[in-house]
Amino acid sequence: MKAIELRQLRYFSILARELHFGRAADLASITQSALSQQIAKLEELVGAQLLNRDRRGVTLTASGEALRNSADAIFAQVERALREAQDAAGHRESRISIGLVEYANLPFIPPALIRLQALYPDVTIERHEMNPAQQITALTKKHIDVGFGALVDAAPGNDDVLVQPLFEAPWVLLMRSDHRLANVDRLNLCDLAQERLIGSARAVNPPLYDSIVAHCQQAGFTPNFIYETAQAQVGVTLIEQGLGAMIGTTYLFSSLPETLHYRQINGLEPVTVQMLSRTNERSSLIRDFLDLAAEEARCAQTRATAPRTSGR
Repeated sequence: MKAIELRQLRYFSILARELHFGRAADLASITQSALSQQIAKLEELVGAQLLNRDRRGVTLTASGEALRNSADAIFAQVERALREAQDAAGHRESRISIGLVEYANLPFIPPALIRLQALYPDVTIERHEMNPAQQITALTKKHIDVGFGALVDAAPGNDDVLVQPLFEAPWVLLMRSDHRLANVDRLNLCDLAQERLIGSARAVNPPLYDSIVAHCQQAGFTPNFIYETAQAQVGVTLIEQGLGAMIGTTYLFSSLPETLHYRQINGLEPVTVQMLSRTNERSSLIRDFLDLAAEEARCAQTRATAPRTSGR
C-alpha cells in the first residue's frame, strides 16, 4: 500500500472540520480543484469513500469519521514528538512577548495562544500595550517578539522588521435597532455627518484616527466624536444604553447584544491588520507562534467573509 502523506491528512482534517470545499481550500491555501484531487487520492489509498457530496453539502461517511478521529490523534502525536525533540536539544523557550492594542479585540489571537500553549505548556505570555509605530521600535530593541496592528503609513524601511498582512475588515457603524439608520443596508460616509459618534481614542492608533477624520473632512464634515475610549466594550455598552453610534471595524464587534447591529460604511478603506516580527527569527517558539497566528487569521478571515444567514 502506498504511504499516505501528512499533507493529505491535513487537507482532509480541515475539510472534515469545515464540511465545505471552498472554505477548506482557502484555509489550506490551495485551490478547490487541488483539494478535490488530494481527497480523491486519499480515498483511493484508503480504499473507501470518505465523504458524501450532494446538493445539500458535504458529510462524512463512517470511514471518513474514523479517519478524522485517527488523523486528529496523529497530529497530536506529531506535536508531542516535536516538543520532545526540542526538549532533547535544549531549545525549549518559555516566554514570548507580544505587542498589541487590546482595544482591537483581534479574533485570531486567543485561538493562536491556546494552540501555542498546547505546544509549549510552560510558556509565559507577556502582553505590552503599544500601537504599531511603538511595536517597530520595540522589535528592533528586542523588547517584544511579535506585534499586531494596523499600519496606515507605508511599511517601515527597516530590514530588521518583517511586516505580514493577516486580516482585512471593513469599517462599520454600530447602533441600536431603533436607530434612524438601522434599516439602511450600507451607509455612505456623509450619513455620519449628523451623528453623535463614539470611537477609539486617538492614542490607540494616531495615524488610523487621523485617516478617519481626513476622510470625513473630504466628504464635507468633521466627525462629531462625543466620546473616545481605549476600551471597545465601553463603547458598546454606551451604545446599548442609547448614547449615539460607534464607528469601528467588524472585528471589534464579534459578540453583540441582540439589540445592537452594525452597517458597513462606504467611503472608508478596509483596515488591514499586520503581524510584525524580526527578520530571520531563530526562536522555534516564536516561529511556531507566527505560523499559528497566520493560520488562525486565515480561518477568521474565511469565517468573516462567508455569507451571513442572519444579522449583521
